[in-house]
Formats: sequence, structure tokens, C-alpha cells
Amino acid sequence: MKDQMLHELDPLELRCLSLAARGRTREDITRETDIPHDRIDAAFEQAMEKLQADNVAEAIFRAARMDLIS
Repeated sequence: MKDQMLHELDPLELRCLSLAARGRTREDITRETDIPHDRIDAAFEQAMEKLQADNVAEAIFRAARMDLIS
């Protein structure tokens, strides 16, 4: 089931992955978006689960490979 999502990523998950792919840390994303840190963490966790990734870097790689982020 490699590179197949369990469920579609929501806009916050895509935004967080996209910003992280550009080198932003969780703290940077919180500051830049005014979204609470716990929601950012939850978005990363949900994205990793949906993309069946073990960490954020792998989630970014899979999302990019699937053309969900650039």
C-alpha cells in the first residue's frame, strides 16, 4: 500500500507539510499562521498516519511524490 493515503489530507495538513518542506519548523509554522502549536502537532500526526509515514520527513516525501505538495 506504498504511497497510497488512507484518507484525503485536509487543508491544514497540506499547509503544514508544505511549509515544513520549505524548511519551516513547527514553531515557525505556529508563528507564521497563528495556529496553536497543538493543532500543528495534530495536523502532522494525522498527515503521517494518512500517508503511512513514520516521521514528518517521510510524510513530506510521500506527499511530494504524490504531487500533493511541491
